[in-house]
Amino acid sequence: MFPQTPKVFSLVYSIIVLTQQLKKVVRKGYEADHLGCIISSELLEHDVWIPIRQLTDNTVDSILNQFLKVGQSKKTTRNNTVGKTFDVKITTLDMKNYLNDKRRLEVVKTLLHITELISNINNIDGKNHCLFFALQATLVFNIGGLSRSQFYNYLHGRYGSRNKFKKETYELIKEVGATFGLKEYAAEDWVGPVVDYWNNKYNGKFTFKVFIFGSSGNYKPKYKYGPEIYDTPIILYHDNKHFDGVQKVGNIFGQSYCLSCEMVYDKPQKHNAKCCSRCLKCSQMDQSSLAKRKTFIENAKIAAKTFENIDCFLHHLNSGFCKNSKQCEKCGEIYNVHDNNRNGRKGHVCLEKYCGKCGDYHDPKRGCYIRPLKPKQRDPYRLVAFDLETMQHKITNPAKQQRIHETNFIAAKIVCPKFCGPHRTITFSHQNYNDTTTDHKIISQNPLEAFALWVLYDLPNNYDTYIYSHFGGRFDMVLVFEKLYSQNLNPELIMKGNKLYEMKVTKRPNSNPNIVFRDSYNLMPMALAALVPTFGLEVEDKPFFPHLSNRPENYGKRIFPTKEDYLADGMMPTKRREFDNWYEENKHTPFLLDEALASYCTNDVEILMCALIAFRNEFFETTKRASHNGIDALRECMTIASACMKHFRTNHLQKEHLAIVPERGYENVDNQSLLALKFFQWYREE
Repeated sequence: MFPQTPKVFSLVYSIIVLTQQLKKVVRKGYEADHLGCIISSELLEHDVWIPIRQLTDNTVDSILNQFLKVGQSKKTTRNNTVGKTFDVKITTLDMKNYLNDKRRLEVVKTLLHITELISNINNIDGKNHCLFFALQATLVFNIGGLSRSQFYNYLHGRYGSRNKFKKETYELIKEVGATFGLKEYAAEDWVGPVVDYWNNKYNGKFTFKVFIFGSSGNYKPKYKYGPEIYDTPIILYHDNKHFDGVQKVGNIFGQSYCLSCEMVYDKPQKHNAKCCSRCLKCSQMDQSSLAKRKTFIENAKIAAKTFENIDCFLHHLNSGFCKNSKQCEKCGEIYNVHDNNRNGRKGHVCLEKYCGKCGDYHDPKRGCYIRPLKPKQRDPYRLVAFDLETMQHKITNPAKQQRIHETNFIAAKIVCPKFCGPHRTITFSHQNYNDTTTDHKIISQNPLEAFALWVLYDLPNNYDTYIYSHFGGRFDMVLVFEKLYSQNLNPELIMKGNKLYEMKVTKRPNSNPNIVFRDSYNLMPMALAALVPTFGLEVEDKPFFPHLSNRPENYGKRIFPTKEDYLADGMMPTKRREFDNWYEENKHTPFLLDEALASYCTNDVEILMCALIAFRNEFFETTKRASHNGIDALRECMTIASACMKHFRTNHLQKEHLAIVPERGYENVDNQSLLALKFFQWYREE
């Protein structure tokens, strides 16, 4: 039932229309099937967040309920959101294509360049016939047998090919019954008749199928038409209501592409073995070979394989695929030699297949087990601990007291298996200091950017780098991410909500090693000050610091911070009593920001590094056995839970002891018999 207030009714009606249109709209190559939104208003203390959900008949009601809840809550305060300005930020997803593509949920840029198009069709007749021109040009390119220069002359009407391209395109338009000179021609309406016409005309010679890709970079075609078994794919590119032909589909994405799986791949040998376009016997990725395999068989045996045609046999020999692919003479299974001879496995075993759930080879009829882990010899790595201090003097929203954090001091400490240079403790700061001893100072107006560049390019490239910060997943790592992104890097993130667990910059040759940022709080879940007594560290205790006094106008001055500058009201009772005693003793001591920043930040880093090393050594002692020296938790684990699980699976779990129970049980059956339901009812009552 709709509200009776006209303004509310207008609002509700607008949301209904908007949501219903989102079900139908197609933007930039994807169809929205999931929707979420954020509702903002000046009268709302917090934004109303509607999580991303699948578009169903109930989606409209869910959004309306949120609006009505907001309106009802404001009635008690004599405020009303109706008649006031509000913002609705809508996010839509094409999850269907995302799941099919098995890609990360990120923007995929199309790598198509204008030089890789067959032709940049500019509607040479001055009309909107680019769809037919692109189809005709791509057809001739694939089956015309023309040299590069001959095809160029054909497209541009030169020499003996004058007006031939235009004439043949007009004949195609006429044959499929299209009307000349329309404002636009939809691919859904005219590609099908063209493909059917060609397949009838060239019956027995070629079989065609058309694929049309858009500019959004989606791996899945926007439109396709043709039989399942074909030998000549026709590839078109659609952008801004214009069609062009494409030489090879791989040109669109910058790497090889499979039209059957609708996915990119690196090497044919590593492509999905279940793909119908890939020959398991020679590893060719050719749709035309698929058609040949249906009609021709040539018996030739080598490496215990029976090949289906002479091309398959020759490619198997010439590509060297025979060294890594064999066929079992007993069960006929084609297997990968390398995969079947690693991790302790000694060759192929009949009836055993690789299982992606448990990562082991076993009979598919048998269930999966959690495998015990085997210790691996790891290469040395570099360990870095860092901490940063920020200024909070700039307020973005006075009403909500929202502030901007600007980094003005960073301290980092390095521990390396071998010599990584003379600078083991290094600082990045706005101001110089004299009372704190460090190995190297970098004075910069942008310390965070200087730190990011140092991590990426100044450290030796020989070792991977693991960088820890305490509570960094919600603060330090988030700020560093911005600088990494400004360097045109896209780190791999493991996160939950707005908390980062790991941020990894993959290795780039002659540039940077693998760089992994982690939060030490996930391994040692306690305050930084508590690490000193917990591990019995012989370092100075963490002092109190007036964070709100960290402002640029206090550089070079002697000041006397107040309790509010130390954020005393947010302290726990025990710590507050300790702070009050300390403050009474030191409130008349002048505070020098330049020196205090260096002392406070480097002390935090010293505590963190000593705690990390102590934790690492203790975990080594706990997990070492006669067969290995223990588990390096700092390198191999990002949380204390994963460290304990790794210890259990390495040192305690027996083989085939814990089963991996399928999500829906061992029997994929939902329905229960009437007898079984009556039994459960009787059992419950008894």
